Amino acid sequence: MREADPQATDPPAASPATTTRRVGCVSYLNAAPLISGLDAVPGVRVRVDVPSALLDDLLTGEVDAALCPVIDYFRAPEPLKIIPVGGIGCDGPTLTVRLYSKVPIDRVTTLHADTDSHTSVALVQVLLRELFGVAPTMIDYCAREQVANGKIAGQPEAVLLIGDKVVTGSPLAVVYPHQLDLGEAWHRLTGLPFVFAIWMAKQGTELGTLPQALSAQLERNLPQSVVLAEQLAERHGWPVDLAAYYLGEVLRYRIGPRELEAIERFGTLAHRHGLIATRRALAVEYGAPGHSARDRTTG
Repeated sequence: MREADPQATDPPAASPATTTRRVGCVSYLNAAPLISGLDAVPGVRVRVDVPSALLDDLLTGEVDAALCPVIDYFRAPEPLKIIPVGGIGCDGPTLTVRLYSKVPIDRVTTLHADTDSHTSVALVQVLLRELFGVAPTMIDYCAREQVANGKIAGQPEAVLLIGDKVVTGSPLAVVYPHQLDLGEAWHRLTGLPFVFAIWMAKQGTELGTLPQALSAQLERNLPQSVVLAEQLAERHGWPVDLAAYYLGEVLRYRIGPRELEAIERFGTLAHRHGLIATRRALAVEYGAPGHSARDRTTG
């Protein structure tokens, strides 16, 4: 196994005056370029949790910033701010967020939705309504156990799968001949990338140099996608070559104007279809190198 160049990845030396900032994140393969090595950065303490718990960690003060699902920005009971120094997104197909259906997609009436990603569950509803004119009944589905409403679900009419399961346990195409990659469908609808998760903090939280640290760690990791794949693929059940392609070519981690526009568009469409109660403008803290404004509201 190749190792990353230590001169390229060594974090800066700690200062006695460094204030420790706590960050919450997931341990999934798709987060590796954002978080790998972050726990070795002086002044940063990492807390790993499941996606659904990260917002609570943020709101209760367990962490100062968290890699939260984008839908949480619009649903949080307290106002949040976006820290645009990294996120998990795509600009076309995702490979790991996919709808499988036994019937043509415009005839789907019931959808069993993997509960691992609230953002993806909202996104699939937006896409089905905007592109196919259908609003199926949504059923929470534990994809790992194939259980819905406390019962074995077997092979439902249509199912949304998210994450490693799409690669390691994809349903047979002969059973589910009608499929939709949500990233590809979003791009067809809007011409924009899609952002599934992004660094967030509570408004009013002083982050110090944390945005710069998160940005710098991402830039150190981005050229190391093959090394990260070699280190992590087996643990997640992926072939190394596919993991390297996924991290290095499929996913997008930098956040720029198009990504922020996409988040705004998603909020607008989610609100139009009753998936969020209010449409919030984006409060963005530009604390990374190259950005001069702070707490700037867009949209």
